Amino acid sequence: MRTFRHMLLTLIVAGFLTVSTGQAAIAAVPENMQLLLYPGSSTFYVNGSKTEADIGLAERNGHYYLPAAKLQDWFGIPVKWNEGKGAVQLTTPAAFVEVLLPGQELLVNGASLNKDNRNKDNRSKDNIVLVQNDRLYLELKWLEQFISFRSNIDAKLQRVELRYIKPAEGTLFQNDTLPNVKPVAKFSVDKESYRIGEPIRYSNLSYDPKGTGLTEIDWTGNAEAIFTPGLYKVSLQVKDGVGNYSETFSRNVLVKDEPFLDEFEYKVYHEPVGTYVLEEEAVLRKYLRDIPQLPLEERKPTDRPLIVSDSPETFTEKGILYQELVNGKARLYADHVNGTGKKMKLAILVRNPSTDRSVTVKTTNHGEVYPSIYANLIGNEATIEFLQGGKAPQSMVLRPQETAYFKLYPGFYPDQGMNLIYDVETDGDAYFSFVAMEPDDEIADVSLYPHLPYKGNVRGTFTGSEVQWKVDASKVAKPSSFQLGDGTSDRFVTGYDFFEKRPALNLGNYGVVYNIHVEKPQAMSVLILPRGGVFKGPFKVNGKIVQTPPSGVMTDYTGYTIIARTNGTEPSLDIEFSPAAGSAFPIDIIFYPMNRK
Repeated sequence: MRTFRHMLLTLIVAGFLTVSTGQAAIAAVPENMQLLLYPGSSTFYVNGSKTEADIGLAERNGHYYLPAAKLQDWFGIPVKWNEGKGAVQLTTPAAFVEVLLPGQELLVNGASLNKDNRNKDNRSKDNIVLVQNDRLYLELKWLEQFISFRSNIDAKLQRVELRYIKPAEGTLFQNDTLPNVKPVAKFSVDKESYRIGEPIRYSNLSYDPKGTGLTEIDWTGNAEAIFTPGLYKVSLQVKDGVGNYSETFSRNVLVKDEPFLDEFEYKVYHEPVGTYVLEEEAVLRKYLRDIPQLPLEERKPTDRPLIVSDSPETFTEKGILYQELVNGKARLYADHVNGTGKKMKLAILVRNPSTDRSVTVKTTNHGEVYPSIYANLIGNEATIEFLQGGKAPQSMVLRPQETAYFKLYPGFYPDQGMNLIYDVETDGDAYFSFVAMEPDDEIADVSLYPHLPYKGNVRGTFTGSEVQWKVDASKVAKPSSFQLGDGTSDRFVTGYDFFEKRPALNLGNYGVVYNIHVEKPQAMSVLILPRGGVFKGPFKVNGKIVQTPPSGVMTDYTGYTIIARTNGTEPSLDIEFSPAAGSAFPIDIIFYPMNRK
């Protein structure tokens, strides 16, 4: 740093660096000139006249060097200091030359000249740039190709003769106006060598000397991590805004035979949250099955019963699908498909049975979706909306013995499905009925509708609509899991069928919201692994929705989705989930610790 500062100060004091951004003035020099220079001497002769200066010709290992500070005096070559780049810049008749300080990198028309990239005279950068006594020099024979002089070295007389002919007007490049040079590709890595599966971090150092910007960046071999020891070539080529391609820049990356992460663990550690990671079934079973089960502290509130209408899931005629009496809080859940072969209406009716008082029905949350033929889509979208919450409550008032539409969907076409979720509160008795209606029928016609028979899916009124789990993750030292929807560790909520007066079981806990509070999580990734079939559903993680998978569907033992990653400093992690209609269970929630690395 001292050398750099002294050299820069010397150049500035000497007055040979132009710092303006406009066109540099060309010094008044003769049309023809003879220079006689002597190595190590500050005495030189200009057209036979003796002249003294504070700097002269330098010599090293048989090479002769001209001082950069005298090029403008002798040849009218603009010399400029670019503070932003830390570079001395020479605009010669044939090229734009830069010396980047303090590293002394040499660029010609933007292309770097280093030990591995020699110029046409086979000179490397080390033989071209000389810093001596805090002065910058450039090699004589190398400069000759850019400036219109000819040199003759007289070893016997220990002198160098230069004959200079001033170039024609207009042949000099203008300062700050570069030729159409190629961009420069360059990159570095953060380590000298890597272990197996260790992340490799690349820094793209490419640039365009003209300032037009880079439009294409083409890497070859730049793996994020490598899982077999050896020496690997990585290359980079870039393209600028006017269509020029750089030379390809390459370097080798050494991977030592020392384990860090295998391919499976690397993905768990480094794939972004929300990624669906495809994997072979055998690999998933090896890493994610037969692992310890996490103990759960469970609570099931009963203040909001769950009313589910999902049987017959596919109705083939008009009728009342299900019905229940509500007084207070309840959650309404409906999942149906139009199997009649014609357009129908799907309605939820609400009736006030009282003969002498009104009833207020308040909706505090909802998740609904327009009819669609895609079963997984409707379940996923309705559940996302419900988990997001935050809706303004809506109220309706029913007069004594009044029946009204709570919700009506008039455009329900053949083979389309619907999924509806509502949290309601009433201040008195109110009957809610889920009804498949003919397009032209009205509310009065429903009194003549039959109760449609149970056909094997979920239907009934269940004891609760929420499951609360507390998980202590402070001592999770190896991959561990718990299950959703397996019916054993996660028991299904029970209830009864209002129509048939028999017990009912909510297989899959559809309509139930799980609130999972994880205390003191270690540094870990949280994975979702389907085990029962096709799965698609949202999770709400610390208030943000994460879709599993982000698009399409997951199937059993074909991959996992990362829904969260903790660093070990968080006091807790909160996960909300509700089984989406159309998805199969069980699924595993897996805590995969990252404390080893």
